[in-house]
Amino acid sequence: MIPQHYSREIVQRCHSLIRHLRPAIENGLPGDAQFGGTLETTFLLAMATPMIVLPIERILVPEYNSSQVGNDRNLDPSLAEAVSSVLGGECTFSKAPFGAAGQWSYVPAYAPVFNLADGCPHELLQALNTPEALARANDAPAADILHVLRNALAHGGVAYLDKDGMTTEHAADVLAFISTQRDDRRRVIGLNVLGVSQSDFYGFLTAWTAWLSPAARRDVA
Repeated sequence: MIPQHYSREIVQRCHSLIRHLRPAIENGLPGDAQFGGTLETTFLLAMATPMIVLPIERILVPEYNSSQVGNDRNLDPSLAEAVSSVLGGECTFSKAPFGAAGQWSYVPAYAPVFNLADGCPHELLQALNTPEALARANDAPAADILHVLRNALAHGGVAYLDKDGMTTEHAADVLAFISTQRDDRRRVIGLNVLGVSQSDFYGFLTAWTAWLSPAARRDVA
């Protein structure tokens, strides 16, 4: 059936695909050897991209830009109100319905700007692994965290890290999401960087999906 509420239902459909197909992908698929291992991280990021980008672009952005091509706000006013309240207000990430304290780290306005294709600077990765970075993610506005995540997924700003949060060429245990920070003249002046374990990222996607569902708002009511 064609989605009636595109941004919400694509999230639900992608999460269903993750839930049912992830175990098979973790166990390995034919042809994995050519990639040096399973495609769990590739699959998770491929599903996560529309799950994050579409609700922001079709529910949050149209509140401020009436010329947006896709606008789902009138299809579910209670969802539009919830998105505007959490992502347009002062709600911190750890207090958001999809947030989880102590799982994410955040380094805002990192400089100098670097080319991700050359790898992440060791100094940045060390900064992501500090209690201060965890506290910043907890206390940052949920809108800031989601916009960094949205921009990183939409523009390819993703780095694979090992269990210690360092650059790896093998299986990824931690993901870094990197987005540019610009000044009033749209010049890039720094990078905003999020870090989260792959397992906690899946947990976030599950909570994000639940929050966007109609049942979540019926329970609150």
